[in-house]
Amino acid sequence: MIYGPEKNGQHIRGFSLNFAASKFSMMELIKNIDLESLPKKKYMVIRYILDHAEEVVLLSTAELADKLSVDPVTIIKTCQEAGFKGFHDLKKRMKTQVRAKISRTPIDKFLSEFDVNTSTEEAIRNAVSRDLKMLTGTIEKISFKNIILTAEAIIRSRQTYIIGLGYIGNVANYLQSLIRSHIPQSHAITEYNGMLFDYMAHFGKGDTVIAIGFDKCQNQTIKAFKKAKQSGATTIMLADSEYSPLCKYAKIKLLVHAAPNYFLSPLIGAFSLCNAILHCIVEMTKPESTRRSTAYKKLLLDEKVYFLS
Repeated sequence: MIYGPEKNGQHIRGFSLNFAASKFSMMELIKNIDLESLPKKKYMVIRYILDHAEEVVLLSTAELADKLSVDPVTIIKTCQEAGFKGFHDLKKRMKTQVRAKISRTPIDKFLSEFDVNTSTEEAIRNAVSRDLKMLTGTIEKISFKNIILTAEAIIRSRQTYIIGLGYIGNVANYLQSLIRSHIPQSHAITEYNGMLFDYMAHFGKGDTVIAIGFDKCQNQTIKAFKKAKQSGATTIMLADSEYSPLCKYAKIKLLVHAAPNYFLSPLIGAFSLCNAILHCIVEMTKPESTRRSTAYKKLLLDEKVYFLS
């Protein structure tokens, strides 16, 4: 999704119509509504429906209203303005659009990109270009204040737990490897069931729990994050949507640009945020952080870790 300030044929109020159309083929359903003229709450309803069509077809009017913190009447009136009898009528039309995509997994999205015939050089150029767009989009979307708050929470925490299950474990491990020299009481939780359950039993007041989830967020990540909030820990989410199910339990929200296609793309922005968090921690803990870094460098030289010509 694109959250830039453009307002032309491509972008309206920061929403990418082309992306919504290509992802869900839903724009044709609401062609009778002027997104630009909608009040804030009704615009939010339409945007959520477009972004989460697969989820919305399974929700009742009351459930969607509760999720968006609006009155059910707002949901119904928004659908009527779009040319439908109500929310049920909209869902009925949506199901036809969504049915073929409900079974698609991130792997399906990944493989579909290789159905297009391109040269090897074009594939390389497209991959790098996509990553650059991810970083640019993340810069426009991030909250510098929340990065600072995250660094402060990690510094003062009793224990810092970083939850990144499945392939997202790469981000959890990376962040933990960056901060452990300065914050040794940090842990990367990357395995389902046993490992996650062991750490969940230790969540408590004074701890910081960071949950990382993109696209279809794992249920165990959500449950663990909920447990962290209930235990009194400071909860921080790193996600690619302000509608992530993690938002409900997050005190601090870190957002990266959403991936348009390739399912690993959010990791690019996530790794960059990890670097930013480290730099904040180093700045906030000077001069002690400088002394640690100097001692670490001396240890590397003494142990001849790297080849020197």
